[in-house]
Amino acid sequence: MAGLFAKIKNKLTGRRFLISTIKKDDNTFETAVFPANLFYLPRGFKLSNPSLVKTSQNPEEAEWVHHSLSQRLQTELPERLFQEFSENKISLRLK
Repeated sequence: MAGLFAKIKNKLTGRRFLISTIKKDDNTFETAVFPANLFYLPRGFKLSNPSLVKTSQNPEEAEWVHHSLSQRLQTELPERLFQEFSENKISLRLK
């Protein structure tokens, strides 16, 4: 997996987000969610201030986090979802 990227519009709030998953080193992957403007560019053009950063230890887990965030961010309240992911309340069960 080289990297994943998604443009998401939340149906409840109308807010837009970018979700990016990158490979940091051999065993670490990082998924970040950035608030975006109308053109899906990071708000203020700042990549240094993501709303959420989630690290994973293998590619399967990173892909699951990316796709889970992409799906859920479309239909759930962003702040509640970010809180859930940042507090590790989610279970990273791979199927």
